[in-house]
Amino acid sequence: MPPFGLLLFFVVWPAVYLAYLSLLKWDGLGARTFVGFANYARIFSDDRFVLALRHNALWSVGSLIFPPMIGLGLAILLTRTKLRGRSFFQVIYFLPQMISSAVTAVIWRWIYWPQGGTANALLHFLGYSGSPEWFADRNLALLAIFIASCWVANGFSMLIFQAAISSIDENLFEAAQMDGANWWHETRYILLPNIRQALSTVLIVSAVWSFQIFDLFYLTTKGGTGDATYVLAIGIYNNTFTARRVGVGAAWAMVLMLIIMGLAALMMRRQGKEAA
Repeated sequence: MPPFGLLLFFVVWPAVYLAYLSLLKWDGLGARTFVGFANYARIFSDDRFVLALRHNALWSVGSLIFPPMIGLGLAILLTRTKLRGRSFFQVIYFLPQMISSAVTAVIWRWIYWPQGGTANALLHFLGYSGSPEWFADRNLALLAIFIASCWVANGFSMLIFQAAISSIDENLFEAAQMDGANWWHETRYILLPNIRQALSTVLIVSAVWSFQIFDLFYLTTKGGTGDATYVLAIGIYNNTFTARRVGVGAAWAMVLMLIIMGLAALMMRRQGKEAA
């Protein structure tokens, strides 16, 4: 009963109250007016909502590909190679996960600084003469934030995969080597099949995080650059606290919650089928 009571108080009740707020017209202070599903009709006809949904979908696809792939590569490097200073590199790779979002945003603002930033210095070293303004360029802003997000997310994927790889029976690899298997055969036929559960976990968490992303967007561009970095979480914040349209912001949040729940349920169902 105590866990069930905590679930009701911290999960179910806030969700029910959010659904209630999404049916109101309210500025957060004055009288509340019941408007039914008018807020939902309003957001689905809002071009900024459609744009934010598109950005989140694109972000989700990237989050399901690049951080897991990079994390898996790092995990294999740290567990299946004779690398000196393994613990040191493990800490270095996981360090971005432990840094606060505010510090991460400051670091990457320095990196992307048009004059003297590390990103442009690297481009100049490679022979490119221009100085892109990463966060001010509509074509680069979303990519720039995504790279910063990958820098943070790689450590989580690496840690999960490293734990899964370390739990594989070493006798399997030794038997494969005796049969003449090379590194690729070991990875494909032994390592990857034995980390399916870990892969499913990483994908579920990555999918949820990809739609919850807010801090890096707010601390770098605030969803601006001509709405090139406008995502659902930014829309929720702007409608609720800036424009003081609590009902509309709650409707945005309800849609976001349903998307996250749908993704999590779909991926967990697939995980269950694979486990069976």
